[in-house]
Formats: sequence, C-alpha cells, structure tokens
Amino acid sequence: MSNNSFSDDFFDRWEHLISSVEISDVPIRFIKQVNAIMKDGTSHAFDVKNMLSKGLNYQEVEHLIEVYLDQHDELIESVDFHLNINAIADEVETHTNKLLD
Repeated sequence: MSNNSFSDDFFDRWEHLISSVEISDVPIRFIKQVNAIMKDGTSHAFDVKNMLSKGLNYQEVEHLIEVYLDQHDELIESVDFHLNINAIADEVETHTNKLLD
C-alpha cells in the first residue's frame, strides 16, 4: 500500500492510541527514531532508518539502542521514540485483509 493512501484523519484517530505505547512493546521495524533526553538537557538520537541504510540489521540496531539506554540509565530523564505510522498501518491492513479473506 502506498504511503500516500492514508488520510490525515486516519493518523489523527490512531495517534492517541499509539502515544501510550512503551518502547519495549514495539518491534524496531516500526520505529523511525529514538531520542534519549538526558537530565542535563542534552539528547542522543538514534535514527533507525539511517542505521539500517548503513547496513545494520534490525537486531543490531535494537542491541545498540538497548546497550546505550542500559549504560546511561541513571543519566536519562526520558526516552522518546517516533513511530513509522505508515509501516504500522500497512502491517495492520495486511493482517486485517488476511482475516477478512
């Protein structure tokens, strides 16, 4: 399915549901970026798409992020992550279509 086929209304309806999801509950293939916001106000960003384009696989990207978060746990104020809504919507549509066929 084309990324342009989803309306703004579709994304708005799902955004409130997705905002309460914990990062550990989301497969890395659905994450675009992870930002660790430190207690001193700085942040460290992991651009998942960029990491994958440089030849890392999903498991390697996940491992690098987990190691960083574990090693810096006491310094981290919060962790934000940006989801790839198009990938999630495509996955949901694929499974929905299988159920309805």
